[in-house]
Amino acid sequence: MSLTELDLQAQSALPQRQRWAIYLSFFVIVFGLYFGFTLRESALGQNTVYSNIQAGLTVNYPEGWLLDEDGNYIFRVRDMTTLGFKTVIQVQTLPISNDTVERNLLDQLTLRRSQFLIDYNILGYSDFVLPNDDIAIAMNYTFVSRDSSPFLEGISSVVVGLDILTIQRGQALVITFRADSSIYDQELAVFNQFLENLNF
Repeated sequence: MSLTELDLQAQSALPQRQRWAIYLSFFVIVFGLYFGFTLRESALGQNTVYSNIQAGLTVNYPEGWLLDEDGNYIFRVRDMTTLGFKTVIQVQTLPISNDTVERNLLDQLTLRRSQFLIDYNILGYSDFVLPNDDIAIAMNYTFVSRDSSPFLEGISSVVVGLDILTIQRGQALVITFRADSSIYDQELAVFNQFLENLNF
């Protein structure tokens, strides 16, 4: 007698109720996995709406991130749950004239930042296509961040930054994203979602 015949006999020996219990268990496991993944994606995709009528800006940013409007920017949000350097998304405007060149604005940012950011280093410039199909200019850079806590003195982390500069309605808009180099690629998905919902 072959193994296949033995297997068929064993299956036919299972009572009808036990077979249905196996099928039901399998269905519950598959449904549970699907439901769990759906809940996780929903939790990760939760957003809060930010609107600034004066700047003409509306955007969705990740729920739970700390909102700050007290600097020389329109607003800044930080993920306070990340260890070390806190992932940052910031939007600011820069004054421009009729003959302003985008690259000159980025060079001015570089000069200012190199005075207070440790080991500030430009990685390069590239064109960047915004969700509305406008072409902006992107600048990638790195710098070293030191923890300000006296208990963690000496612990540094390399931060990767991305500035996207576009000129809209007679003003330059700079959208900045910064994250620890170890999680930069992972957090970039959050930034791309942020850009998809940006209305300016």
